[in-house]
Amino acid sequence: MTKYLLIIGLALLLTGCAATAPGRLYTNVIRPHSTDFHVTPVGTKRCVLDEHRVKEPVSGYGVAVEWSTDLICSEAQKAGITNINYTEIQTLSILMGTYRRRRLIIHGD
Repeated sequence: MTKYLLIIGLALLLTGCAATAPGRLYTNVIRPHSTDFHVTPVGTKRCVLDEHRVKEPVSGYGVAVEWSTDLICSEAQKAGITNINYTEIQTLSILMGTYRRRRLIIHGD
């Protein structure tokens, strides 16, 4: 019995960082939609739109609930943005995607 526990312990110890890939437990990343920022103005205003998803990870049936605010032009107008300079997307994921929030960040004037 101790032999098996020792083998399991060594396996867990040796695979420590490799057993969980980066981002499996928690991820919070912001990426631009475009990388061509040659003379792109930063903008003075910002608007944020959220998309949320909660997924049941145990049964394997893929049960998920999603909700979002996807009225880009309306939300930009509410923030006073008339000229969109660039957009970014932020992804927050917890426990292998059990909860995920994607956020569209709009920068402009």
